[in-house]
Amino acid sequence: MMHDFLPNNYDLDAFMKDRNLFELTTSIVHTDPANQNSSNHQVVYTKTPNGLNATVLGATINLEVPVLLAPVYIEKPWGQEIWHTGIEKRGESSVMVDNNQSIPISLFLSLAPEQLTSSKLPVLLKVLDPKPVKSLGNLYLEVHKEKEEVYVVTHIDSGAWPEGVGTMRYGIDQVARQSYETDQQFRAAYLSSVQEYEAIRQKVDAGLDVSTTLEEKAKLKMDRFTSVKEMRLGDVIKVPTWTPHSLQHGVRVVEFQTPTYERYIISFEQRVLTQNHWDSEHAITHMTLDTPAATKHESISKGVEIIARFEDFNVLRTDFTKSPDVELTMSQDYAVFMSIGGSCLVGNLEVPSETACFIPRAALKNHKIRGQKGAYGLIASPNN
Repeated sequence: MMHDFLPNNYDLDAFMKDRNLFELTTSIVHTDPANQNSSNHQVVYTKTPNGLNATVLGATINLEVPVLLAPVYIEKPWGQEIWHTGIEKRGESSVMVDNNQSIPISLFLSLAPEQLTSSKLPVLLKVLDPKPVKSLGNLYLEVHKEKEEVYVVTHIDSGAWPEGVGTMRYGIDQVARQSYETDQQFRAAYLSSVQEYEAIRQKVDAGLDVSTTLEEKAKLKMDRFTSVKEMRLGDVIKVPTWTPHSLQHGVRVVEFQTPTYERYIISFEQRVLTQNHWDSEHAITHMTLDTPAATKHESISKGVEIIARFEDFNVLRTDFTKSPDVELTMSQDYAVFMSIGGSCLVGNLEVPSETACFIPRAALKNHKIRGQKGAYGLIASPNN
C-alpha cells in the first residue's frame, strides 16, 4: 500500500518547509486494499503549537501524537486472527480519531507517510486466537520463505491445558531425522507420510466415510517427523524462515511479523478454505532441518529487553514492575505498541490491556510509556 498513496507528497513537504504557511488544502488518492477502488479525499493540513493536524472525512487528526488502533477480526477454521495493523484484501485495521470515529489505517498512513513512518509500511501486529478444542483449534503446519515472525504467549486455556502448559509444533524432530541415513531420505519419508494423510483428509472433506482410527494413525505417523515445543505464559518464540510450525489449540499469542502474506502449507487437520491444495512437496523440499536457535533476550536498560531481532524490525518488551515508565528514544521511524496485563499510558493516550496503538515518528522523542505493576508492553519498530 505504501507505493501508491502520495500524489500530495511534494505539496506537503513544501508546506512543512515554508515557515510563512500555516494551512494547506489539497487532495490525496486512496486505494481500498479490499477492492482496489480509488477515491479522492480533500485534506486540510494545519500547523498548530501541538503539531501537524490533518482534517479528512470530517475528522481532525494530530499526526504527531499516538493513536489507538481498531482491530479487524478475521475468521479462520481454527479460530480467529485479530489484526491491529493489517492492510489486505481480506480485511483492514483502522485508526481511532475524534469522537470514536475511525478511518482505515491505509488512509491514515496516506495523509503524511514521511512524517508518520518515514514512508515505511508498519510491522504487522496481530493476535492468533485458536479455539480451545483439540484438532479444531490447531493451526496450519506451514513454513514461510520471507516472512519473519515472533510469538508472545498471552493466554493458555485452562480447559485445554489444565497444567498451564500449551504446545506448538516447531521444527524437525532430530531423533526421527537421525533414524534415516540421509536428509534426502528423511524428506522423502516425511513427504510420503504427509501425502498419505492428505489423501485421507480429502476423503473426509468430501464427506466420505473414513475410519477415525485410520485417520489418527496416519496423523501420528506424520507427526513423528516434527518436534513439539512447550509454551507457557510470557514465553517468546521466534519463528525463522522455512521452519515448520503450527500453534496448537487453546494457546493465544501476540504476533509481530514482516508485513507480507506468503506461506506454504505442509498439512492441516481440517479443510483448507483459502486454497484447494497443500504445498507439501515444495515446503518439505525447502524446509530447514536444523533445530531453531533458542530465542535470546538482550537487556538494554532496567525493565527493557529486546526479545526479537529481525532484518527489518526489532521487538522490545517492557516490564513495568521493574520500570514504571519507558522512553521511546530507542525506537526510530515509528513504533507499534501493545499493552499486556493492564492498561498503560502512551503520553496522554490510555491503552487498555491487549489493545494497540501506533506511535508516529514525531512522537518518539517526546512521549513516554507508563504502566502499572504486573503489566508489560510490547514495542515493535524498524531497526534501520
